[in-house]
Amino acid sequence: MQEELNNTLKLSDKTTQNFFGKPDKYDYSKFSSSDEFDWDEELMNKLTPLAQKLNLSQESLEMLLELALEMSRKQKAQYEKDEETKHHENVLNYNKMFSEDLELSKCNSSQIREFMSLANSAYSEFTSPKLKETLEKTGLVYHPEMIKMFHKIGVLAQEDNLSHCGAPAFEELTPAQILYGTNK
Repeated sequence: MQEELNNTLKLSDKTTQNFFGKPDKYDYSKFSSSDEFDWDEELMNKLTPLAQKLNLSQESLEMLLELALEMSRKQKAQYEKDEETKHHENVLNYNKMFSEDLELSKCNSSQIREFMSLANSAYSEFTSPKLKETLEKTGLVYHPEMIKMFHKIGVLAQEDNLSHCGAPAFEELTPAQILYGTNK
């Protein structure tokens, strides 16, 4: 019966393929060593009894896995495209929020440049590489509240002469100022 089914199924290039007739053990080495295939032992342990129950040959199983791999590639590409679109929309939304911000809308272009310069210098000075990566990846680096926060940090850094480590320059302070603070 299996031979009859296998003989009736022919591929388009006129070669015959054994679609049915399970092997003693399926060989997944073609896929387990692939960088593209995320090998999930739990799922593969579920696949083996199913393939045996369906009486699939090694070739049929490989065809199904290749199809699953192709579907996975397409889903990944769509996900990345969706994430990129979402990021772009967020950035556009944050830019719109920035232009409509009540506090910032009162500033002229030179004041905005000065505001952004101070915010950018604080961002560069006080943000770790990992935080920069996260803010840029999420688009929050463009959020007006984030920009205003870095501007405030820049103002405080200028007023208090903060260094990267966050400590005031003590060599400029008297012992009384160190103990009792400064009244600015």
